[in-house]
Amino acid sequence: GEKDDAEEKEKGDEEDKNDKEDKGDQAKQEKAKFGHRPKSLNSVPVTNATLEKMPKKSKGSSSAIKIDEDGKINTYYLPGATVVDNGKSVEYRPPYRFYLMKTDTTDYSKEENFYKPIFPGKTFSVDMDFRGQNGPSCGCNINFYLVDMPVSLPGKDKDYYCDAQCFPGLGCCHEFDMNEGNENVQQITDHACTGHYSQDSTWKCNKWGDPEVKITPPEFGKGSGNTIDGTKKFTFSQRFDVHGNGLTVTTTISQGGKTLKKTMNSNGEMQNMLEKLQQGMAFVTGYWTAPDMNWMDGESCGSGTEHCSEEPAYISNWRITSNGSPVPNPSPDPSPSPSPSPSPGPSPNNAEMTCGWCNSGSCGSCSEEIGWCSESEDHCKQCGAKSKWCPKSQVSAKGTQKQEQQEEQAELQAEKKED
Repeated sequence: GEKDDAEEKEKGDEEDKNDKEDKGDQAKQEKAKFGHRPKSLNSVPVTNATLEKMPKKSKGSSSAIKIDEDGKINTYYLPGATVVDNGKSVEYRPPYRFYLMKTDTTDYSKEENFYKPIFPGKTFSVDMDFRGQNGPSCGCNINFYLVDMPVSLPGKDKDYYCDAQCFPGLGCCHEFDMNEGNENVQQITDHACTGHYSQDSTWKCNKWGDPEVKITPPEFGKGSGNTIDGTKKFTFSQRFDVHGNGLTVTTTISQGGKTLKKTMNSNGEMQNMLEKLQQGMAFVTGYWTAPDMNWMDGESCGSGTEHCSEEPAYISNWRITSNGSPVPNPSPDPSPSPSPSPSPGPSPNNAEMTCGWCNSGSCGSCSEEIGWCSESEDHCKQCGAKSKWCPKSQVSAKGTQKQEQQEEQAELQAEKKED
C-alpha cells in the first residue's frame, strides 16, 4: 500500500544519495591523484612593456579579428596576437594571453575598452586545429575563458587582471572557463564566487570549479580511435540557455560527421555565474604551459612531469549566434572575378559611406561592417585586407545575396571535386 510506496521511495532516495557520494569520492580521488588546479598563472599578458619584448614569431602584424555575429562581420582586436587569414584565424604560441578589445589598445584599466559579449541566449562557435600528432599535447593549455575584469588595481602584471584562482599579486573574481585543453582533453569549468566553500573556508571563489565537464579518451583524444581525433581540425560550439534563474551550458564538438554533446546543468554556482554573464565579462584567450598540467590532462598524460611541445595552435571562423538562429558554417572564399568598372559619378560624402567586407574586391559584393570600422575611411583601412570604403547604396542586401550565391557555387564546386 501507501506505506510500501513510501518505504520504496525512501530506499531509492538513499541509493541516489549514496551514488552521488560515491561519484563525489571518485572525483576527490582523481583530483588528489592529479592535483586540483594550477599552482601559478604561467601566461603573460600583452602590455606595452611585454609587446616590445615579444619575439617576431609571436607578434602578429595585425590584431584585428573578424567575428560573425548573427550574419554581420564585426571587427574587434586581440592586441599582440597573430591574426591571419584576413582576420579569420588566430595563431597561438606560448606563453601569451590576449584580451578581446573594441579597439587596438593595451589600456586594460578602462572597462569600456573591452568587448564583452553577452553570452546568455547565444551560441559561440569556433574551429580548432592542433595540426597533427606533434601538436600541442601534454603540458600545453590552449584556452578561451571569461573573467570579471578589469579590477581596480593593476596587479603584478599591470593589466588589471583577475580570476577565480586568486593568485598572489592578481585580482580575485568570477571565472568561466569556456574551453581549455590540448590534443588529449577538452575541459569546461564554472568558477563562481559565493564565498562559501566546504573545501576551504578561506576561498572567495570556487578554485576547483562546479560544475566541471572534462572530455577525454575514448570520446576526445589523440588518434582515430576516439570519437573526436584531437590531432585533426574540429568545430567547438557552446550554447548558453537561460531558464528563469537557471543557466544551462551545452558544448558540442563535431568532426567529419561525428558529434559529442556535453551539458552543464544549473545549480547554485551556475546561478551565481549567470548574474555576471548577463552583465558581460572580459573574453580572455591564450596558450600557456606547465610541467604539472596533470590536473587537466592527467588521464592521458599521467602524474609525472610534463613537457609541452610548444607547437602552434589555430582557432578560426569565430561566430556568435542568437539561439534559435542557424549557426553559420565557414565556407571557402569564392575566387575573385573581374567586375566592370562603375560609371563615374559624384563623390558621396562620408555620411553616405560605410566599411564593407568584400570577397571579390568590388563594393557590390560586400557585407557591411558595423561599429568602429565604419566610423571613418581611416578606420576601415585598418580592419583587414578585405575591408573597403564603399558607398552605402552599394553595400546592400543585394551585395550580401550576391556573396552568398558565390559561396554556394564555391561549395557546390568543392563537393563535385570530392565526388
